Amino acid sequence: MDRSPPTLTQRICSVKTLGFLGAGRLAQMLAPKAAKAGWRVILSNSRGPDTLKALVDGIDGDVVAATPADMLAQADIVLLAIRWPQLAAATDGLSWQGRIVIDATNNRLGPTPADVIDIGDALSSDIVADHVPGARLVKAFNHEPIFLFDKALPPQDDAKVLFLAGSDAEANAAVAALIRDLGAEPVDLGPIDRGGKQIAMGGPLTNKMKLFTIEEAASAKTPA
Repeated sequence: MDRSPPTLTQRICSVKTLGFLGAGRLAQMLAPKAAKAGWRVILSNSRGPDTLKALVDGIDGDVVAATPADMLAQADIVLLAIRWPQLAAATDGLSWQGRIVIDATNNRLGPTPADVIDIGDALSSDIVADHVPGARLVKAFNHEPIFLFDKALPPQDDAKVLFLAGSDAEANAAVAALIRDLGAEPVDLGPIDRGGKQIAMGGPLTNKMKLFTIEEAASAKTPA
């Protein structure tokens, strides 16, 4: 009997439960795609599981609603699908230790430059990390073109890159596997304190309102 420890690939393949903290536009776009790809999906919000019944009933697949605490107890990956002003209240009092957490937030209130929330020279993911202590944080799904991914792309259109950045190799690999299951191509930008700057507000790979091809992504990203 082979008693060798599981490989990284084997560990990543076993990750199949995706939790959402927040059930707004981003969650409503990604949850059906994840469920269709065979992921178990757990939706949660601040108002309670009962308020999510219609949303859950409208998605095919293994999709349930739970409290944020119950979602965290079950999810392999947790996606922060909340707006920046909700960050402190939504994450407070929850146990984040060891969880793979996708930071999909942006420090903004709306689409215009006037909607950007000033955080000085801080990296937004550093602020997020303070609110999810012990989490294995990966920056992804936050750049504006994410919503273009919701549109049907012609078969010949290979502009479907989604970027990620994180300082935990296994967490990055798990999020990359999720991105592939959603039908996109992950491009890992490296550690979150460097690669994360490229997809943070004002970074060179965000706010472009386009999806990149692999070739475009390679030429557009700056060295980590």
